[in-house]
Amino acid sequence: MNLLTLKTARRGFTLVELLVVIAIIAVLIGTLLPAVQSAREAARRTGCSFNIRGLAQAIMVYESTKKRLPAGTDRNETTSTAGSAALSTACTGYSWIFHLLPYMEEGAFYTNVVGNTTKLQNGPFHVNAMSGQTTTTGQPAATVTISQLICPSFGGGSSVETTATGPTTGLSYASEYNNKFAGRTIALTNYMGMAGTHMALSGTATMPVSNGALQLTPDQSVPASVGASVWLASRSGITAGSVSDGQSKTVFVAESKEHGYAAWIDGTATWVVAYPGSAAAPISTSGIWYATGTTPVTLSGLNYAATTAARYLPPASFNSRIAVGKAWGPGSDHQGGITMHAFGDTHISQITGDIDPGVYLSICSRNGQESTGQTE
Repeated sequence: MNLLTLKTARRGFTLVELLVVIAIIAVLIGTLLPAVQSAREAARRTGCSFNIRGLAQAIMVYESTKKRLPAGTDRNETTSTAGSAALSTACTGYSWIFHLLPYMEEGAFYTNVVGNTTKLQNGPFHVNAMSGQTTTTGQPAATVTISQLICPSFGGGSSVETTATGPTTGLSYASEYNNKFAGRTIALTNYMGMAGTHMALSGTATMPVSNGALQLTPDQSVPASVGASVWLASRSGITAGSVSDGQSKTVFVAESKEHGYAAWIDGTATWVVAYPGSAAAPISTSGIWYATGTTPVTLSGLNYAATTAARYLPPASFNSRIAVGKAWGPGSDHQGGITMHAFGDTHISQITGDIDPGVYLSICSRNGQESTGQTE
């Protein structure tokens, strides 16, 4: 037998075969990639839900201790200004989040700030508002990032945007925080207290109406005797019993993708309302919300489509105490338009922007006795 006939011819892949293999691999990758991305986003949503539930639980422990819910700010709510360290009624108040720190395993942090600020007489942007044992060894409290306050899906990082040249190119930024502590960045939160349904004139000030569970206004008014001085008393908000619609039907905390007015320590900024501040105040009649006398509301502040010319909360809608204005209220960077909301019984709902606006206003009101129909 000829040995040559025993040899098996060796050959490589043809170009066509190679292209077919590459095409198959590309199809598999294209099929698997969305599944991987969906799994990652599901994990991020779970992390966000865990974060906001932790805040709701801390609120309940606070209420159990203080017999009141926290207020949005602990200063004069009609005059305090974002980012102000002035020892006057313009002084920025400490936020509801700051006052929850002892119930979030951040008790040492809270105690240090209290000790370094003469029991909070100096506001959160004062040079002595340090998180360490002393003002010489501590880090400015406003610059400390608390991971629980950042949504894993948020695309804006962990610090507030302070200039018009930032990532949002002037859409969402707060000039008051720029270079506040020698170049240090101010830490951000993606979770805001639900202060009420909308903005309305209260006396001489445009304020959130006091129908939210975490209303901006503390329970004690500022005494006339203190005049233009800082009101130093530690003030809480309403009683849990004032949530007459039921805690399981009332939003306490909402997620937000605001980049600018979102400093977690600033009581002037860490709140939202359910309706855009740029719109005329809605009217509740017999439990139904109207944009005018007979026209039901057709929009809400949820996932507001902000532009530089039309922000969710323009400066004039809050007495110009925020110089630029909030671009966004309730909203998020989650896929599918989902925004996390924590209710008073600590359950979490993933509410999307297509919820009926009237229903949304109803669940953000604590005492309207409105029908919430299709809420969750």
